[in-house]
Amino acid sequence: MKLSLFLVSIIFSVTAIAGGNVYRHSDDTLQKLYSELHYLNQVGHEIHNSYDAKVAEDPQQLRFCEGEYGYVGTRARATIGIANRIESPNKEEYIAAGWKAYQCIKCSGDVSHCDAIPPALETIKAEYNALQSQ
Repeated sequence: MKLSLFLVSIIFSVTAIAGGNVYRHSDDTLQKLYSELHYLNQVGHEIHNSYDAKVAEDPQQLRFCEGEYGYVGTRARATIGIANRIESPNKEEYIAAGWKAYQCIKCSGDVSHCDAIPPALETIKAEYNALQSQ
């Protein structure tokens, strides 16, 4: 009985230790965050340039927009996760930029949310360059 209890506790502790690294993704880097935010900013502007006037005239166009660009929402939510996993002194700014990017790419959103992305891109670029020069 004691042996089986001991084995269960060993297995559980090893599993718990290994499980702590589940949310660490080696490919979550500043470069990836930069490229995703840059992409979402471009798509957001494309959406609003194509559909803002159409949706104002015909609300049914919102369905067409969501059908064409709905997949980007998943990518935007993943970008928020990337920002959350990056170890950085600017982490909160990156998470906020991820949420703004999510609002930017929504067909029913406002294009003004896209304006918060370029300053975050500059911060990411500056942090990346600082890390490279060390």
